[in-house]
Amino acid sequence: MADDDGRVPILFSALSDSRRFGMFRLLVDREDICVSEMADIFGISVPAASQQLRILEMTGLIRRERRGKNTCYAANCEDPVVKSLLGTCCWQGRNKKEQKT
Repeated sequence: MADDDGRVPILFSALSDSRRFGMFRLLVDREDICVSEMADIFGISVPAASQQLRILEMTGLIRRERRGKNTCYAANCEDPVVKSLLGTCCWQGRNKKEQKT
């Protein structure tokens, strides 16, 4: 992780926003979520949800997948830095289930 130390402050900066943190945590707990569903969950517009998710994607915390007209996101649990971050936090849901198996 030494090579990725410069990325860590960027990740924490992205997660310092409570809405982005909530979105990331939701994506960790669930397999994936489309932008329109995320907007409904957080009571914001689709463009606002898309903008917040794009910031998380730029940091490498989440990954994007196109499904026809929909854009969906999932936590990037395969990334070593994200995996390390998840391992040091008290995350519930999908990540903990994967760690036990």
